Amino acid sequence: MFHFQLYFIIFAAVVILLSSVIKGITGFGFALLAIPLLSLIFPLSLLVPAIVLFNLITSIIVLFNLKEKIKGYYIVPMIIASLAGIPLGVYLLTYLNPSTLKIVTSLAIIMFSIRMLSGVKLAKRNFHKPIVFAGFLSGVLTSSISIGGPPLAIALDRKGYSKEMFRGIFIWFMVFSSLFTTLAFYYKGLLTTDTIKFTAFSLPLLFIGSGWGVKIATKINQQQFRKFIILLNVCTGLLMLITTLIKLYQ
Repeated sequence: MFHFQLYFIIFAAVVILLSSVIKGITGFGFALLAIPLLSLIFPLSLLVPAIVLFNLITSIIVLFNLKEKIKGYYIVPMIIASLAGIPLGVYLLTYLNPSTLKIVTSLAIIMFSIRMLSGVKLAKRNFHKPIVFAGFLSGVLTSSISIGGPPLAIALDRKGYSKEMFRGIFIWFMVFSSLFTTLAFYYKGLLTTDTIKFTAFSLPLLFIGSGWGVKIATKINQQQFRKFIILLNVCTGLLMLITTLIKLYQ
């Protein structure tokens, strides 16, 4: 990465900063913007482990600013389910075409997010039950293409949780999910010197962007927050699809 021209480095810095702001606002979403854009200049073998580290760092930053207390009942089943999905995701990253994974994921994100915009009924009967299957999917996607937020965002939105509870559950989940995924990458030898350098280069941007996002989140009401979450999924799904197709036909 350090052999790239200056405008590539500036582009990467802007994307990382904006992604950190989004993460601070929503509790997730870093990879939704960063992966489609940064994959245009960085190989996924470098980018995916780096994004997982970015997610871990930004999640810890936001965690220290959380005011909502989240019971372990809501988090632990999701974490256990995601752990079951991580080995499958690492396998997919190692042996399957990453472009295929990104196209399938982006289409699924767009489809389900548009459905949420059209007015899917809230899951009132299961409001107090923990989320499991979406946690498993998140583990698979986090460790394969580093985009594990959308399944959980859709599931949490359908539950109708408050903005504070949504962010709290997401942040706690992302801390543990990113930590275990990082350990899996280390075990598989995917945390290279370039990945560590990329992370070190990005640290100031991660701190600044996350801090801005946390401040913005306090000024957004519940309805605005929900619309922002769904539109974020739709836009980044489209962005990931378009950038992947561009790379395929270059």
